[in-house]
Amino acid sequence: MATSAKKSTTAKKSASKTEDNHGVDWRSLYLYAVSLITLLVCLFTVITLINRGLDLVVPDTGYVDPYAAQNNPKIDPEVIKQANIDQNRRNAIRGITSSLVTLLVTVPVYLYHWKMVRKITR
Repeated sequence: MATSAKKSTTAKKSASKTEDNHGVDWRSLYLYAVSLITLLVCLFTVITLINRGLDLVVPDTGYVDPYAAQNNPKIDPEVIKQANIDQNRRNAIRGITSSLVTLLVTVPVYLYHWKMVRKITR
């Protein structure tokens, strides 16, 4: 009698395990999806950060129309070129700041969700 009771409880446990495997574990799906999305955001942000760092170090001089300077002798092409370089550096600094803020937000979100995924799988 005792062995049949053990068999029935074992059968119930195995039946409940198989029922869990057939359904979708929405929590795990959510955690993996958020982890993937935040990881991709971090990846693209690092790429943008590198590009903006290069823009800061080696700024684009922009295009200066030589004919516009000839028509208006008051405009010095070197002044326009320096203004373009300064503008590109300001844009690079703004881009770097934006990328750092994005990383500051997404990295903790990623780490939290990945920690939860690791906790579930153990």
